[in-house]
Amino acid sequence: MAMLTVNADASPLMRWHERRGHLNVGTIKHMMDNGTVTGMDIPKELFKKKFVSLSCMSTKQKRRSYNKCAVEKRTNINYERLRSDTGDMGKYLPGLTGFRYFQLIQDEGSRYKWCFPLKKKSDGNVNTIKLMTELLAQGHWIKTFSSDGGGEFDNRTLVLFCEARGIKFVPTHPYTPEENALIKKLNGVLVSKMRADMHAADLPNRLWPEVLQYIVDIDNMSAARALNGKTPSEKWLGKVADVSKIRVCGSVGFIHEPKQKRKTKLSPMAEPALLQGFAQRSP
Repeated sequence: MAMLTVNADASPLMRWHERRGHLNVGTIKHMMDNGTVTGMDIPKELFKKKFVSLSCMSTKQKRRSYNKCAVEKRTNINYERLRSDTGDMGKYLPGLTGFRYFQLIQDEGSRYKWCFPLKKKSDGNVNTIKLMTELLAQGHWIKTFSSDGGGEFDNRTLVLFCEARGIKFVPTHPYTPEENALIKKLNGVLVSKMRADMHAADLPNRLWPEVLQYIVDIDNMSAARALNGKTPSEKWLGKVADVSKIRVCGSVGFIHEPKQKRKTKLSPMAEPALLQGFAQRSP
């Protein structure tokens, strides 16, 4: 095996750093001081100088741990900060009407959330603008809207909408999901619950949009640690949620058939059906 000659001008510390597999200088000094090994002849004054290894800087650098960085404090004020994220169920899991994606929007202050099925990610802009328009019309003040900066939200229409209404649009930095961690984590939690419900009720995969909406509604009426045991629904609406009429997703129920739709006077007055969720709009 041939060995290349080391440049005589190179620092002995650098040579041993490379010979030891780019071992950190602190460990090399410790080994010399304690006689852990023999044969390393490095002048002690070299350890007092600044040591730089370009190879180590290029190949060993890691992103700073996010929990040590400055993190924006969570707000507990309703409507002040909305966060959004999208999920992809995959091309092999289309809903009944062709939905492949879903969008979650969460109010950080109350932890209340909304869910929208999407055929394409860009449809998320429509849902975002519609929801914020409704909240603003009700007299609520939205201070900030934050998303992961993906293409579904990075367009001029949404930016102009926010600017015109004094809403600060804050996309997170690339490859930094921690900045939108609250709703990123929520995304995974809700999908896990949806999967469990569908498995327990033996529902077909194409019903995932309906079941996910059911899970979101239930989660809004479930106690949250961040709210000291209150539900997002109570924090958002200001009243305790009534869950007395909630039934298990996939339960068999009967839907009344209006007489105008019955073929004969002997036709059934109700048809069996599976519970998939709750009405999102009612008078």
